[in-house]
Amino acid sequence: MASTGVTFGGLSSGLDTTSIINSIVNADSSALTRMATNQGALLQKQTVYSQLSSQLQSFSTTASSLNIPGAFNSIKAASSDTAVATISAGAGAAAGVYALTVSKLAQSHKVSSTAQSDTTTALALPSGTFTVNGHAIAVDATDSLTSIAKKINGVQPGVVASLINGGAGKAYLTLTATNSGESNKVQIGDLTGSVASTLGLISGASTVRSPITNGAQSMALSSNGTTLDKLLGTNGIAAKSFSINGTTVAVDVTTDSLQGVADKINGAGITGVSATVASKTSAGVTSYQLQISGSSTTPTLSDTDGFLNGIGVLQAGYGSELVAAQDAHYTLDGVALTNTSNTITDAVPGVSMTLLAADSTTPKTANLSMIQDTSAVKSKVQSFVDSYNALNQFISSNSTFDAKSFQSGQLFGDSTAQQIESSMTSMLFTSVPGLTGTYQNLASIGFGLDKDGNMTVDNSILTDAISSHPDAVAALFQATGTTDNTALSYISSTNASKASASSGYAVNVTQIATKGVYTAGTAQTTASTVAEKLTFGGSLFGNKGYTLDLDIGSTGATTVAKINSDSTLKNLIFASLDSGGKLSFASKRFGALGNFTVVSDHSSSSANSGVGPGGEGVGVAGVDIAGTINGEAATGNGQFLTGNTDNAKTEGLQIQYTGSTTGSIGTMQFSKGIGMQSFGVLDNFTNSKSGLLSVLNSQIQDQITQFDKEMASEQSRLDDERVDLRLKFAHMETAIATAKQQATSLSGLALTSSSK
Repeated sequence: MASTGVTFGGLSSGLDTTSIINSIVNADSSALTRMATNQGALLQKQTVYSQLSSQLQSFSTTASSLNIPGAFNSIKAASSDTAVATISAGAGAAAGVYALTVSKLAQSHKVSSTAQSDTTTALALPSGTFTVNGHAIAVDATDSLTSIAKKINGVQPGVVASLINGGAGKAYLTLTATNSGESNKVQIGDLTGSVASTLGLISGASTVRSPITNGAQSMALSSNGTTLDKLLGTNGIAAKSFSINGTTVAVDVTTDSLQGVADKINGAGITGVSATVASKTSAGVTSYQLQISGSSTTPTLSDTDGFLNGIGVLQAGYGSELVAAQDAHYTLDGVALTNTSNTITDAVPGVSMTLLAADSTTPKTANLSMIQDTSAVKSKVQSFVDSYNALNQFISSNSTFDAKSFQSGQLFGDSTAQQIESSMTSMLFTSVPGLTGTYQNLASIGFGLDKDGNMTVDNSILTDAISSHPDAVAALFQATGTTDNTALSYISSTNASKASASSGYAVNVTQIATKGVYTAGTAQTTASTVAEKLTFGGSLFGNKGYTLDLDIGSTGATTVAKINSDSTLKNLIFASLDSGGKLSFASKRFGALGNFTVVSDHSSSSANSGVGPGGEGVGVAGVDIAGTINGEAATGNGQFLTGNTDNAKTEGLQIQYTGSTTGSIGTMQFSKGIGMQSFGVLDNFTNSKSGLLSVLNSQIQDQITQFDKEMASEQSRLDDERVDLRLKFAHMETAIATAKQQATSLSGLALTSSSK
């Protein structure tokens, strides 16, 4: 019940009824006051718990940052002369000092044609085919410098074809190697006709292009068994011949592979001469080179038919060599070294240096230093200490008690705060499970506590530990895994992962991870006469289609080159031609998530990719690794094996196995440093769902909400009481007013009677 409007009290009685009502209601509101006081105390407790949670999360973040790989292996790299060389240190870098001299910088090979009339007029060259880095370029009378450059760039042979137009009679075609170094010099050879010679790209006698001991080797090609016409991308070329020490060797590029050529050389019975096909793998890609060797000296090679020049065993002189192919020549501490690039990443482990200046007469010099950056590591450790002390001081300042006033902080006697302090102290100053040796706990690297519970660090002890045993110090803070099998490695873990005993967790592999492979149904033997679309899909492509357009005139070799250079495909699959000349695709990702599909918009034929619209080829799906860790179930993803949820010991422990054998393949010794441990301990308090502080906050909020309801109900009761009192006093005032009127009336009657 409620009323509104203006009220006037005591008009009849002369009493201050408003004050009387307020006094009565106020006297009856002690329960409301008590509830408001209790709710205020809860709000203060909630605020302190919220601040405590923030302090804990801040400490957890700082501690977790020490669990990052490389956090304790900070190397500071410096060059005494950055005009000569710059240097940077990465993962795996170690301290060291080196004296560098640079006599030559690496250069990319660049050659030029002779001057032509212009860049667009047909050159009227006699039809012929020349090779650039093992890729065939067919030319006819209608081709201009522009169209020839376009054909070269279209097969992406590892050179860039460019045009220089200096005016009438001063047009040039230039070829620049995309990679620097002597081994990457441009290969040019007339396979049929004399296009390259006529253009002036090559001139003069041929010599061995890439010498080996007592012999020569060809360009690196993508297959050992595929016929050479498919590897080179030629069409309409068959019989070729060459001679070794005067003996003629006949080959057929439509039927012979590199291995077939080697077999024919060996079958020719040339005294003291042998041929092999050597393979090499770089960045996961295998290539093959024909090698022709003599017993004591390089055989005499004659190439009147252009075959040896076409595959890069021989190389004619360059018509105009604008920039010679050159390796970088330098020394480190007097050790003479060369590199195809000026950026060198393998001379010093974990270090990348870039050479910027050289002088062959007076080599440029610089001192390169990689020193352990202990100050950076100590700074990270100090942040950890400061964060812990901030937490300790917050708890301490909110746990005070004044014996005179009996006033206490919000956390005085608080069991949650006491539990946090106990858990933290136990974690920080207990030996890390699984560690052995000198450094097993923080005390061993100079940590301690002062009388106020703040963390202290002996700087000299810490500095000595970081300088002499950085890996051991890192293990105190980080989750680490060590193994007795080089093919087995620790990747990551979670709070649920338990540290192993010193014997480690046994790893058993029942299935090796493989990659998905698909081979087209038909080998392409002639250049395509229509444009074609290949569409890729499947889990490797996120179950979304990706389309690649193949131009008219595409061959198996040009299709392989286009796929392997496509900005998207080159990161996902690798294309090659198999021994039968069929287009083959291999996923670059292990396991089921690396599987893919590929279809064509044309039926499979020998005049296209041979892929077809589906079902023509043969596919083999990739599978994930399978096995157990510590005898507990694990889930495979590619080469990665992860302990299943609810495993007693290995939940969330992830390892990688790159080997090829199954069964018991080794053990993984796993330890959890302070950084990982702190996350787990503090998560028990701060987890948004199950953390103790979160639960307490929820309980306090429920009480605050309940007080809101009870206070609203009590306030409503008091408001009703106030209205009721107003009505009662109003009735009283009315009664008094009526009585006064009656008294006045009676008094008037009495006066009237007496006057009679």
